[in-house]
Amino acid sequence: MKDKASGILKRMAGAITPGRGTSPPIVWQPDGARYPRLLSFDPQPLVGRPGLYLLWHLGVRPQWLKAGCGKDIGAAITHLSRTPEIAAFIPHDGPFLSWAFCAPEAAPGLVKFLANRLSPVLQDLVLVCDMIVDPAAAPVACALPPGTQDIQTH
Repeated sequence: MKDKASGILKRMAGAITPGRGTSPPIVWQPDGARYPRLLSFDPQPLVGRPGLYLLWHLGVRPQWLKAGCGKDIGAAITHLSRTPEIAAFIPHDGPFLSWAFCAPEAAPGLVKFLANRLSPVLQDLVLVCDMIVDPAAAPVACALPPGTQDIQTH
């Protein structure tokens, strides 16, 4: 009986304790400010820092565009702003940007989770600025940027 109770307690603790498939909380930026448009954003303060990014537009049919990660998020954002496939969404009210800093080893699982949850339309776009996300990487759950949960992707 004692072993059975011990097993139940371990499972309960595992349900509330971060473990496999979770990460430290992701803090999306800019914190408390309006999300910037990608093409007018100055990424210089982010140069050299690893992290995630999310792009979307808010046109007639809002869509998630891409979730990605880079070892240098500032350089990645610069590259994104010069990518024709992304710039094509300027007439559709965007693209907008949010980013979060994270350890490079955590980024692939976070991107995998975001891509699975949001189905961004440009997710398969291969960019030299992005870290490669192994298709076998286990998704790691994280919150979406505040206020973006209402974006519909259908």
